[in-house]
Amino acid sequence: MKPKEPNLKTARISPSLSISYRHAGEMNVPPLVFLHAFPLSSAMWQAQIEEFRKDYEVFAPDFRGIGHTSDFNDKPSIQTLANDLAIWLEEVDVYRAITLVGLSMGGYVALEFARQFPEKLRALIFCDTRADADSIEAKKARGEMISLAKENNGRAVAQKMLPKLLGETTLREKPRIPQKIKEIAAPNSGENLSKLIAAMRERRDSSEFLSQIKVPTLVLGGGEDMVSPPEVMAQMAAQIPSARHVTIEGAGHLSNLESPQDFNSAIREFLNSF
Repeated sequence: MKPKEPNLKTARISPSLSISYRHAGEMNVPPLVFLHAFPLSSAMWQAQIEEFRKDYEVFAPDFRGIGHTSDFNDKPSIQTLANDLAIWLEEVDVYRAITLVGLSMGGYVALEFARQFPEKLRALIFCDTRADADSIEAKKARGEMISLAKENNGRAVAQKMLPKLLGETTLREKPRIPQKIKEIAAPNSGENLSKLIAAMRERRDSSEFLSQIKVPTLVLGGGEDMVSPPEVMAQMAAQIPSARHVTIEGAGHLSNLESPQDFNSAIREFLNSF
């Protein structure tokens, strides 16, 4: 049996909801919360947890159906995931304003959390994500992915997505990264992943909400990201008051895994600015 990771915990929220999460760092320091991408889990943030645990209390929860987190009870939605986050923060005794980091799907949830619970935020970091809703073409592609996920497992879903998840530089020069992504996704069931795809497909457009964000914000993305390309990220940053935009060259959609040092440096510089 694989030994349990020392920083992996589970919070029992209610009889029908448990949320697994990674936790490191000391209490009574600023809380830093990382929200993972699809089709991965909080395990994708290990390099960030190790980097920031020295100065922050670091958390990385798993979304519905991932890790030991409960499945959706009702229709899957990004709103549910944002509400879960708010309830979970109270359960783990985090009452101070947080810096929230969301990558891809995690960015969708971070946007929804900012809309619903602005008083809980100290700062926002949007990574390789976008504020607009899915286009008709994108929704069609999500439907095809739902069908694929239902008939396969997390490793197969990750394998299918690799050309979009990773930049050309990573695919050409860093062969260990694709394998790591498949390993992180492997424990996730295809059925549970299909529900997260449905939640992303039906998410609401947050473009007009961006101008209402009042906390310090960093918009961070890979220069080779095909899903959320630099021009999309730049436009997103331009709509947020006083946001800064940083591009990580040589990285694709999973910039934290592809270029962890540059990713961590950009976040640390931002965190040190306020």
